[in-house]
Amino acid sequence: MPSVIATIKVKEEKVDEARTFLKNLAAETMANEAGTLAYIAHQSKDDPATFIFYEKYADDEAFGIHGKNLASKNAEFADFLAGRPEITFVDEL
Repeated sequence: MPSVIATIKVKEEKVDEARTFLKNLAAETMANEAGTLAYIAHQSKDDPATFIFYEKYADDEAFGIHGKNLASKNAEFADFLAGRPEITFVDEL
């Protein structure tokens, strides 16, 4: 099962908007993507402009579906970003 840890840095002036957007994105993803087993948003306590997602997919196909769905949100998402997301692929032990 593919898993991802995504670290996202947002613009300081967009933290509140980003928090709402990312929280809604997580709920929408879990409601609409059967192959997404976990899509959990976190906000750093040390740096509120840093958000971290833990993501877990049933298989590579489910991960691909999520990527396509996320691409449809790029215009909204790009407005918040303060740089490229850092994506780490991990395997559950």
